[in-house]
Amino acid sequence: MKSSEIKALIQLLDDDDQEVYDHVHQKLLSIGASVIPTLEEAWGVDGNELLQGRLEDIIHSIQFDDVLRVAEKWMAQGQQDLLTGAYLVSKYYYPDLQLEEVQKSVFRIKQRIWLELNYNQTALEQIQIFNHMMYNVHRFNGTTQASTEYQDFCINHLLESKKGNAISLGILYQILANDLHLPVYGVPLVRHYILCFTKKTIHDFDAEARLEREVMFYINPLNRGSIFSRNEIKEYLEKLKAETDHKYYEPASPAVIIVELLSNLRDVHLHLKEHDRVEDIDKIIRILSPEKGMDSDNY
Repeated sequence: MKSSEIKALIQLLDDDDQEVYDHVHQKLLSIGASVIPTLEEAWGVDGNELLQGRLEDIIHSIQFDDVLRVAEKWMAQGQQDLLTGAYLVSKYYYPDLQLEEVQKSVFRIKQRIWLELNYNQTALEQIQIFNHMMYNVHRFNGTTQASTEYQDFCINHLLESKKGNAISLGILYQILANDLHLPVYGVPLVRHYILCFTKKTIHDFDAEARLEREVMFYINPLNRGSIFSRNEIKEYLEKLKAETDHKYYEPASPAVIIVELLSNLRDVHLHLKEHDRVEDIDKIIRILSPEKGMDSDNY
């Protein structure tokens, strides 16, 4: 569609006739992301509040559809690439973010860690070197209180600021470790997120496989990669009076990890009464884990 035709459609967005608006809305949506620069230009020069509000809605719809497509493609490809999963969450908040940007940043960090690793060493020795590189050399560190900012959950923000919460740090830790052929996997806990080092690389995260027996030790990404045992998880759960479940001791699949990340973000937006955000996140969760999709109308 020509630029002049797009601008003509934009001029009709503040039409009082709902049918006219609906038609124009769908027409602009069908064009896709290529129309966004023109929409943003119109938003910036026109002081009409109704028009500006409708332009914002269309821009968000186009960008959100793009996120949903990334999520659907990730699921169709087997959701094994945790980096792409983390990227799709960040893309919801940073629509212009490109996967290649995140991949390059991760690759540079991985290369520096790889130069220091010795695969003839024990698992504990390898993790000690990994921790030194991640927390001392690259200076990643965790937030000291419960995160209430969506940025703390986004991998691109973590890579830039070097600061994140337990789950964002844990996801980056796993991505780097897996790229370096270290069998490190996420374990979502009640109100916390940890990692585990397993005896071998996990390809099948089927719950029936009882993967707990593959775990050698656990890692706290929020406490500079400190090592701990199963007993400490048990004590933690008992202190919270939480139910005992094998999922709190076993490595989780990339899809489960990203759903956990989204669920944390959902709680943040629910607390802030940002219900439009809650509904968006519910839609992504339903794509990644349909049985765990939540109905925001119940809140």
